[in-house]
Amino acid sequence: MRRRLLILSFLAVAIANRIAHGDTVPLGRHPDAALLPRGWATLYDDTTLFPRSTAWREIPWLINLNEAVAAGKKENRPILIWVSGDDPLERC
Repeated sequence: MRRRLLILSFLAVAIANRIAHGDTVPLGRHPDAALLPRGWATLYDDTTLFPRSTAWREIPWLINLNEAVAAGKKENRPILIWVSGDDPLERC
């Protein structure tokens, strides 16, 4: 009985996962997109119907400040320092 319940639970989760992660690419333009102002409709088309890769994901982010400074000097580029005031840094 317990094994049967485990198998049924596993199948239910697998089916729900498959349904939830189905094809998320829209088949066409949403009918309400026609109500958007022209610039916004273009933005909707560019980002929803024909999504482009996001360039920031391709940036070789560094977590070591010394390495980042060295790379910035070598490439003659500025560096971005992102600091969070959250618990890991305690008081900034």
